[in-house]
Amino acid sequence: MNTEQQEYISLINRSAPDDILIKKTGWEEINLQGHAHKKFQIIYTLSGTLHVETEGANYFVPEKHIAWIPENASHKLSSNSRQVSLIIFYVTLNVTPDDSKSRFSIYSTNAIIAENIKFIASKGKLITQKEQPDLYNFTLSFFNLLPQMSPGADVLLKTLVIPNDSRLHPILDYIVEHIHEELNMEQIASQYNLSVRNLSRLFHTSGLHFSSYVNHLRITRAIELLTDGEYTVQEIAYRVGFNTPNNFNRVFKQITGKSPKAYITGV
Repeated sequence: MNTEQQEYISLINRSAPDDILIKKTGWEEINLQGHAHKKFQIIYTLSGTLHVETEGANYFVPEKHIAWIPENASHKLSSNSRQVSLIIFYVTLNVTPDDSKSRFSIYSTNAIIAENIKFIASKGKLITQKEQPDLYNFTLSFFNLLPQMSPGADVLLKTLVIPNDSRLHPILDYIVEHIHEELNMEQIASQYNLSVRNLSRLFHTSGLHFSSYVNHLRITRAIELLTDGEYTVQEIAYRVGFNTPNNFNRVFKQITGKSPKAYITGV
């Protein structure tokens, strides 16, 4: 975390409860280590994709989605997209512990949500109740209603649990780094001087299924590459480790409910 980022986090925590802070990021690298805010953080992925690590899980936020981070929730932010642009709001909301808004969530958007976000963000870096009461009340009402306005969560947005067993961490890091290669239990077990049985047990006791985990990572990476728009669907299939485009299309639709081309066009 650089000095500018540290200073902005300090600014958020020093701000008055009725201050709504707005931050827009340009085409820049996102890599923020663990931190927390006294306000709710609402992130709209205008372009590119985002990873949010919080409460022992890693969440993937596709383009044109919203990450809802509760107040005082420790989290990390990163992105594998070539370029990423975000609109971020920091706001105080009065919610009860059993309210869904008190938990981390990812919301999909529609034209109405997107236009309201852009409208609010166009009003500058700060909205205060005293100086802009109508805009302030509208913004609070919008965010309070946002969960009801969201069209629903995508199948892909299931979490990847970060296992407590430290023995599995370097193995999962290896899978991420080599996701474009052919991966199987025998090869990875040999890489870490384990038997296939012991490696399988490590995955099982951590609540992970090897092939599902690998496929999830591959499709997540595929969506990042689709968002970048640099490669064709066929090129992406090979770049994320699939032997054939047909197999890639099948797994992609199995996980997301859409074909890669439909995912790009939104149809």
